[in-house]
Amino acid sequence: MPAPFASSLCGYRDGRPNTSDKGDAGSVALGKVFFEAMGIPADVTPPNEAVGNLMASLMSSDLEKAIKEEAPHLTVEPEKPFPSFEQFSHLNAARELRGDMAKEVAKAIDDLRKFSSKAAMDKDIREKLTAHLDKIHDEIASTESRRRELLNILGEESLLKLDITVSRELANPIDPSAPLQHLVAGFSLKWTLRTDRAQDCRSQGAKMAALRRGRMPHFAAVTMEPRPAMLALLGRGSGDVDCVYHLHLPALSAAIDDYCSGTRHKARLAIRDNFRRLRDQRRIRDYDELRSYVTTL
Repeated sequence: MPAPFASSLCGYRDGRPNTSDKGDAGSVALGKVFFEAMGIPADVTPPNEAVGNLMASLMSSDLEKAIKEEAPHLTVEPEKPFPSFEQFSHLNAARELRGDMAKEVAKAIDDLRKFSSKAAMDKDIREKLTAHLDKIHDEIASTESRRRELLNILGEESLLKLDITVSRELANPIDPSAPLQHLVAGFSLKWTLRTDRAQDCRSQGAKMAALRRGRMPHFAAVTMEPRPAMLALLGRGSGDVDCVYHLHLPALSAAIDDYCSGTRHKARLAIRDNFRRLRDQRRIRDYDELRSYVTTL
C-alpha cells in the first residue's frame, strides 16, 4: 500500500516528472511510465513548496496519525539531533566541556583578592595570600589552555539531524522526575537519489551504529526514486541502512515491468532484474510496512 500523500507530491516540470534526473534520458522515460502507473496526469505541476520539506511534513503527520491510534506511547518529531536521545546523549559531553569551566573559580579568586585588600591583616600575610592567589590564577589559566588544546585535538562528531524520529520515554534512574527519550526509529528522507545523497544516508547510519550506547534504532531511508540503480546504492549497502522504504512501490513495480517488457535489450533487462532482486530480498519495502513496523516498537 503506497503512502497516502505520495500523489500530492508529484507533477511534471518542463515535460519531465519531478522524480527524474533531467540529465538522464532513461530516468525521464522511466519516470513517465512510473507516473502513468500512479495515474498522474501529464498536465499536473508539482507543489510550489520544496518537495523534500513537504514530504517530511506529510510523512510526519501520517505517522503521528498511525501512532496515535495504535502506539500512543511513541512520539514522532522532525529534525531532531542524535544527542537528544538517551543512547546518544554522551555526544553532548565534548560540547559541554568547551564551556569556560573555570569561570566561577576565577570569580571566587577575584572576590577573595578584593576582600584581602580591604581586610585588616598583617602586611606580610596579605603579600603571601596575594602570591598564593596569583599562583592559583596562573595554574587555572594553564590548565584551561591545556584543556582547550586537548578538546581541539579530540574534535566533535559531525552529525546530521534525522529527518523524522520516533521515540518513547524511559525512566531516568538518576533523576526520576526527568524521563529520558529513547530513539526507536530514525528516517532519512530523500525525494530522489543521487550518489552523494545516498552516501549521506549510509554515513548517518554508520555513525549511529558506531556511536550509540545501547540498542541500535531502526534506521531506514524513505524515497520516491524510481531508478533501481540508485535504490541499489542504499539497498545493497553493508548494513548502514536497514532497508529502503518506497512511497509507491506497487506503481514502481508495475512501471518497471512495463518499461522493461517486450525487449531483449540487456540494459533494460538488467534494470528489471536489479529491481526484482532488491524487492525479493526485501532491501526495498513498501511504505505501508514502515507504518506497521513502527507501531510495534
